[in-house]
Amino acid sequence: MRFKKIYIEISNMCNLQCPFCIQNQRPPHSLSLAQFAHVIREIKPYTQYVYLHVMGEPLLHPLLPAFLEECRKEGIKVNITTNGTLLKKRWKELCHLPIRQMNISLHSFEAHHQESYIKDIVSCVEEMKDTYVSYRLWTVQKGTWNEDNKRMIEDLSFAYHIPIPREHWVPSRSITLKERVFLHFEEPFVWPSLQHAFVTAEGSCRGFIDMCAVLCDGSVTPCCLDSRGDLTLGNIFETPFSAILKQENAQRFLADMRQHRLSAELCQKCRYRLRFDRRI
Repeated sequence: MRFKKIYIEISNMCNLQCPFCIQNQRPPHSLSLAQFAHVIREIKPYTQYVYLHVMGEPLLHPLLPAFLEECRKEGIKVNITTNGTLLKKRWKELCHLPIRQMNISLHSFEAHHQESYIKDIVSCVEEMKDTYVSYRLWTVQKGTWNEDNKRMIEDLSFAYHIPIPREHWVPSRSITLKERVFLHFEEPFVWPSLQHAFVTAEGSCRGFIDMCAVLCDGSVTPCCLDSRGDLTLGNIFETPFSAILKQENAQRFLADMRQHRLSAELCQKCRYRLRFDRRI
């Protein structure tokens, strides 16, 4: 089994409380360097790419440079998803380390309103010569935009000397600002939860087909949005990753997903996957 990507939650703690986020509901925890190195060694035979994200803000972790160095040593390519608020503060530590892609969630702005937010981010992005950058503005909602969103788009347009026509502010639209730098529009999404209403028991997802996640307590889950670990298949600190993949519960989940059966309750109540599964 090979995965296109594996998410590693290096910490479930964040410096913001964004309204769109489900918020961490587990005990706060961050990976140690030894734990992170263990996870990388375990998953290395199964993927070439890791995403340092599930819950939490990765730039808040003081050991992030050491984690990136560990990935470089093991030949693992790293993608980071961040709210960007700490990017300028941490940039001198990170600029010499390999980051394949950085996703910057601009829709976090409502939770912090930093005056020089876009300016500081753009100044760091300008120094990222070999890194793909995706500015994410996932706030497209029935064609309406608040003033903060409009101002950010105008600031990006000015910074990159490129017009961003209003007709392009639509879901699933990506605009190239410069080589390797993009602005991606999308609708807000709701994190899946067992508290939500039933959606369907039929359909598909990429969970365990081409990606999975390791939470900061070691829980292995097939879903990158499993904020509580409701789909946990095993713990990578207790059981080898190779053995977790072979366990009956993991193989049953994979078989059901391939047959377009959503056997897990969390999957049956998830609407995020409807973005790429249009069966219903």
